[in-house]
Amino acid sequence: MKLVIVFCLVVGMCFLVGNSFAAETTVLLRDGTPVILRLSEEVSTKTKNNSDVVHLEVSRDVVVDEKVVIRGGTPAEGMVNICQKPDIIGQEGTIGFVLNSTKTIDGQFVSLRGNLTRSGQNKEILSAGAAYACCPIFGLIKGTNATFVAGSEIKAYTENDIKVKVW
Repeated sequence: MKLVIVFCLVVGMCFLVGNSFAAETTVLLRDGTPVILRLSEEVSTKTKNNSDVVHLEVSRDVVVDEKVVIRGGTPAEGMVNICQKPDIIGQEGTIGFVLNSTKTIDGQFVSLRGNLTRSGQNKEILSAGAAYACCPIFGLIKGTNATFVAGSEIKAYTENDIKVKVW
């Protein structure tokens, strides 16, 4: 009786393990595949500096051959590459960042390409004109900060071909 139970358990385990391996396939995630990202935080000249990390997440599942290769909600990262703070005489702030990477469903890093830049409002004419016409102190008027609000969606593209194991 014990031998029959052990035999059934072994056969059952082999069946389960065999099916899990049979269900695993490999899909090619091609270079240039679009990935929609969402900013997890505000990115602004007020709060960021050059080389700061920008936190994002994948907004929607990335599907290849009807298989999910990058799941929505997966964290992604970028890096600030331009950060010019607003300055006196009305010069606006400028912020820019590049999109770096996320992960596939099987844990591989995926390099991303894409970048964004935004400038604040320029107040040079107002500042210089008021300083000239009225009082030099108006030359201290600053331009505005450049800001990307949290929740903004951004399109990135995969950087190279990757074979992804899917189930």
